[in-house]
Amino acid sequence: MLCRNKIKWEGYLKSSPLGDEYLVRLIYKLNDVPQVFVLEPIPLELPEEESRLKHVYNQDKQELCLYYPKAKEWTSSQYISHTIMPWAIEWLYHYEIWLMTGEWTGGGIVHTSDKR
Repeated sequence: MLCRNKIKWEGYLKSSPLGDEYLVRLIYKLNDVPQVFVLEPIPLELPEEESRLKHVYNQDKQELCLYYPKAKEWTSSQYISHTIMPWAIEWLYHYEIWLMTGEWTGGGIVHTSDKR
């Protein structure tokens, strides 16, 4: 869906040929940051001993943390198809490893809240 100054895309992503499929939604508003949500499955499974997802901005909406905005790792001059979408696939890859091992291998900054 394309509206004035906003785009919304929904589709299935896989972390690898052996990975599960996830229905995701990407929303991008001009002069804002892209947002990526996992729509299915809801809720995402958690490893044993875990009560919260790793590296998400919103637990309930399952909004993925794909980069650190304060470090300007993504800017509006970059293509979403070359950055955000591959990063979402990479997030899913590390998520699946986390389910199997209980260890998050995707790096990143530890979230103390759901805020950016």
